Amino acid sequence: MTYRSGSRRILGPVASRHVQWLCAALLLGVAACGASKEEPGATGEPTGTGAGGGSGGAGGQGAGGGNEGGGAACVPQLEGDTLRLAVGDTIAPGEERTLCLRWTTPEPLDISGFVGTLGAVGHHALLLSQSPTAPDGVAPCSEAEIMDAQQNGVFQMLAGVSYESDGVSYDFPSVPVQVGLHVPAGTQLIFDAHFLNTGASDQAGCATLDLRRGKPVVARLAFRTVLPPEQYGLVVPAHGSTDVSYEQVAGERFRVVAASSHMHEGGTHFRMSVKETDQTLYETTAWAEPQPTIFSAQKIVIEPEQTLKLDCSFQNPLSTDMRFPEQMCVGGMYTLPCTLPGAC
Repeated sequence: MTYRSGSRRILGPVASRHVQWLCAALLLGVAACGASKEEPGATGEPTGTGAGGGSGGAGGQGAGGGNEGGGAACVPQLEGDTLRLAVGDTIAPGEERTLCLRWTTPEPLDISGFVGTLGAVGHHALLLSQSPTAPDGVAPCSEAEIMDAQQNGVFQMLAGVSYESDGVSYDFPSVPVQVGLHVPAGTQLIFDAHFLNTGASDQAGCATLDLRRGKPVVARLAFRTVLPPEQYGLVVPAHGSTDVSYEQVAGERFRVVAASSHMHEGGTHFRMSVKETDQTLYETTAWAEPQPTIFSAQKIVIEPEQTLKLDCSFQNPLSTDMRFPEQMCVGGMYTLPCTLPGAC
């Protein structure tokens, strides 16, 4: 994965890569995601994705402002078989900015496919969901604050857009049953777009994510973040190192489809395991671009009373302490509910 110069942000690009390896994992060995590169139109809007399917009357609904830089293609469309989440603005030379579109779903959403674009100065974009924590609309935002589960409650990462996936259309398998993402009514979707202008003149920034719906999802995937609250006290001392362990009770029965990690620069070792059995779900010494473990044939089932354990090691070459969220030991898993026949 390539990072644009001038930015130290790493959470978004790494997280958005989950979308790509999820497609490699899906599903239970019976099918794979279809992916095709869309040809961008003159406005940066992908063609052939049903982007125009939304009702014109919904354009900009709840968006407030902040989309001036992207023109008509950067207006949200929040009705119809294809929902368009969009956010943008004029980005000045050397400016780095994160903008979020928040939208609380009035009805349940079944998502069977999606395609995202970053535009000229988009660095990455994420789609997250959680209980409403701020008013709907467009506003500056902080990824670290959004992902502060202690302050704002549990979140789920649903999709992402990186350089590799910019303009790539993903369709979840429909055989033997429709696989996809399910968003309950009343959930706040947060479309988080990070912009970086390394040029010498103003640039129109616009990131979009088209969500295809209309097909009832039977196999509902969930992205589970393993982030025990004790981690919010993480400190890596200046010019020092530390080893940490955290535990989180599963609380429900589910099948693990794929697993990966998230650390920042200075992370030297990560292991996520099931405490009771010492089964390793994921282990790596790479903090950047960790290659996921995909369980397409092996059936890994976690019981409600079992404990997920994280073990991480860090080094800090800086002259100041590193604290959460500057450094992290976070596990991530795509899971299937055991209520799905045959899943567990």
